Amino acid sequence: MLKRKSKFLKIIVILFISAASLNAKIDELNLKSDHGSYNEAKKIFFAQGNAHIIIDNNEIFCDEMEIHLTKDDNVEKAIFKRNIRIFQEKEKIQIGGEYAEYYKKDKQFVIRDNAFYADVEEEVAVFGDSIYNYDKEKIAIVQGNARIYQKDIYAKGASVKYTRKDKLMEISGFPTVENQGSTYNAKKIIVNVEANTFYLEGGIDAIILNEEKEEDKKAD
Repeated sequence: MLKRKSKFLKIIVILFISAASLNAKIDELNLKSDHGSYNEAKKIFFAQGNAHIIIDNNEIFCDEMEIHLTKDDNVEKAIFKRNIRIFQEKEKIQIGGEYAEYYKKDKQFVIRDNAFYADVEEEVAVFGDSIYNYDKEKIAIVQGNARIYQKDIYAKGASVKYTRKDKLMEISGFPTVENQGSTYNAKKIIVNVEANTFYLEGGIDAIILNEEKEEDKKAD
């Protein structure tokens, strides 16, 4: 086993993704941290302290990370720990938590512990116990004590499915939405984050606050 340590780790991993072609595609990973090591037998890079990496369209900051390689030296998965912040600049998405795994082939994140997902452009944030983010399908699923905050809308339920293409958040598991003092319950609640509106489906129960205008009171 070969193990290397340094006070400041800067590793550039060159990966040949398509060796079958004459002009192989090269993927470059730039990994930085205060301390790090490489386990050659297990093919794992370890980084500790102010760890930073750009992988696919994700810029990731955290306290610790592990980069697992296949026997062909391609990235198989990455593990991130503590104070995780994931930025997808093109989609204007921010994701975070205390523990995360990224599966490069499927472009899938699994985030746990104080997990959050924010669509900066639509000014909406979702919090929950865990998040499954599927980049290929442009879908994020938030599970466990899910809460949505957007402008005048606050919603909660057991889980939330966010389809980025349609800008729809589907809330299930005893969902509730609060808007301008009114509370709504239904079997399923769908929030359109682009239009800042919501829809109720099945078994609707609502407490609607109807404020009287001062002019109406004087007219009476």
